[in-house]
Amino acid sequence: MKKLVLLLFLFAGVNSFLSAQDGGDRRDDRRKAEFEQFKAKRIEFITKELELTEDEAKVFWPICNELQEKKFEVNKQLREAVREFFKQEKKGEKHSESDYKKLVDLHVSVKVKEAQLEEQYVEKFAKVISAEKIFRYQRAEQEFARKMLDQREKRPTRD
Repeated sequence: MKKLVLLLFLFAGVNSFLSAQDGGDRRDDRRKAEFEQFKAKRIEFITKELELTEDEAKVFWPICNELQEKKFEVNKQLREAVREFFKQEKKGEKHSESDYKKLVDLHVSVKVKEAQLEEQYVEKFAKVISAEKIFRYQRAEQEFARKMLDQREKRPTRD
């Protein structure tokens, strides 16, 4: 178990180093490094909470990462729409009831797609871990998100 966690941290560190070597904006490099640290913390936390064996982890994490990537893609359209919505607001544009309805409908649509993905991936998880561990995974994801929000709220803001 300790070897797995060490390997995951090593991978995250190498990945961060390589992204920084690509050049580009230092702010982007910092964000990438922070995101890699976030992913490593998440993997460590969830692996510990589920008490995954090395064999389970080898099969579980690729499936879990695939789910997260698909959720990210499903949410992409909503993120872009919200970003554009607020950009228009900053320019002083007023939004109609129809504009708000489109955003609300898009949000609901994304949540439905996420629920469908969850349903599909619970079936995939069930082939490699027990129902108990699937339940613990769902709880661990929520707990990890809560901890990250708490940490973010305590962090001083950057300008």
